[in-house]
Amino acid sequence: MNGYDFDRTIYDGDCFVDFYFYCLLRRPYIIIMLPYQLILCLLYLCKILSRHNLKQTFHHYLIIVFGTEKMINKFWQKYKRKIKKWYLEQKREDDIIVSASPEFMLRPICDILGVKYLIATPMNIRTGHIKGENCYKDNKVERFKQMFGEDARLESFYSDSKSDIPMLMLADKKYFVFGDIIQEYKGD
Repeated sequence: MNGYDFDRTIYDGDCFVDFYFYCLLRRPYIIIMLPYQLILCLLYLCKILSRHNLKQTFHHYLIIVFGTEKMINKFWQKYKRKIKKWYLEQKREDDIIVSASPEFMLRPICDILGVKYLIATPMNIRTGHIKGENCYKDNKVERFKQMFGEDARLESFYSDSKSDIPMLMLADKKYFVFGDIIQEYKGD
C-alpha cells in the first residue's frame, strides 16, 4: 500500500482553497463573510487562534452555500485535471490518501480516481464544524493505525510538507514532492 498526502502532493494546489473561490464565483453573496474571515486569519497569524479553530470557523461560509454536495461534484468534474500526471501513472488500487482537507471534499475525487482508502478531516459539510481533530501531523498516524492496526506499514509515502514526517516514518520509502519533482527523503 502506498500513501499520499493530497494538497500540493498529488493535487496541484489546495483543493479547499480552490473550492472556496469556486463557491465565491457561483455564490457571490458569500463575500459578506470576508471581513470575518480576514479577522480570523489575522488572529491565526498572531497565534491567538489555533489552526483547528481557524479551519473550522473560516469555513462557516458553508452554512450559506446552497447545494454544496452538488457543487463539490461539479467542482471535481472541472478540477480533476489538477491531479498530477505522475500520480495517475503510478496509481494503484490499494492506495490511501491521508489529508488535512475535509473528508466530504475528498471522497468524490477518491471515487473518481478509484481510491478506496481515505483518511481526512471529519468536517460537517453544512457548517464547517470539525468532528474531533483536524487530520494533521500525529493525528494522521493515529487515524492510520486505528484503520489498519498498530503495526501497519506503508510501502511508500509521498508528501509536500515536513508536517507529514510522522506519516513518512511509517513507510519503507519516503518521498517529498515539490511540484512535479519527487525526491527521496533520507531524514533531517
